[in-house]
Amino acid sequence: MKHNVYFKFFALVPLLLLFIAGCTDEDNFKTDVATFEKLALEEGTYWNGADLSGPFVSGNKIFHNEYYPDWNTWSGFAYSNIINYEFYNDESMFAVYYENTDSKENTYAVGQQLGKITITFKDSIHGEEPRSVQLANTTYTALAILYGYDYAKKFGGRDGRDPDWFKVTIKGIGMEEQVTGTIDFFLADYRFNNDDEDYIVNTWQYVDLTSLGRVKRLSFELSSSDAGTPLYFCLDNLKGRIPFN
Repeated sequence: MKHNVYFKFFALVPLLLLFIAGCTDEDNFKTDVATFEKLALEEGTYWNGADLSGPFVSGNKIFHNEYYPDWNTWSGFAYSNIINYEFYNDESMFAVYYENTDSKENTYAVGQQLGKITITFKDSIHGEEPRSVQLANTTYTALAILYGYDYAKKFGGRDGRDPDWFKVTIKGIGMEEQVTGTIDFFLADYRFNNDDEDYIVNTWQYVDLTSLGRVKRLSFELSSSDAGTPLYFCLDNLKGRIPFN
């Protein structure tokens, strides 16, 4: 009789394993991705908060924006669908620096650091667990780094040997206001011994955010080896998980 009991138990093991495997993350979390495609925008244009409407929303995520009418500029996030790989002008502040210029670009967010650059969540009780994001340069910053326009230094200096860099630091702020982690992503890096390895990011790059854990907000800080580097970056497809409890 015991043999029959053991047989029945072990026969159920594969079914139990299948049941456990079937309990995916979607049973405990809701996946949310900010894609900005529902934001109304004509092709080849941008929004920077000049209408004073303040923050904008994509999915569960709130992108903070502050516009300064006296200076005709903004801080935080704007959004755009402009591709510009060649021209250093006012529009290039809102243009992704993307080598595939034949591609029609979807709408994406643009961050500028005059004040704080932050993202909060509509579900403020549960927050989110960030999973991944795509980051890129703006044309304005990339060309300033390449050629040294205005107050910006040409990265590498005259002989190309200066160890210059430009990065965005993503910081997670937890539900109790604690720092849950930081992630550095270099948008340009000239610190290599071999100059051929120096680079400026010219495509959309995925960044893993899983180490940040559950957060109530994300903050972004831009920094550079050169004080004159324009502090802009592009962001798209910010994916996170909203816990059910």
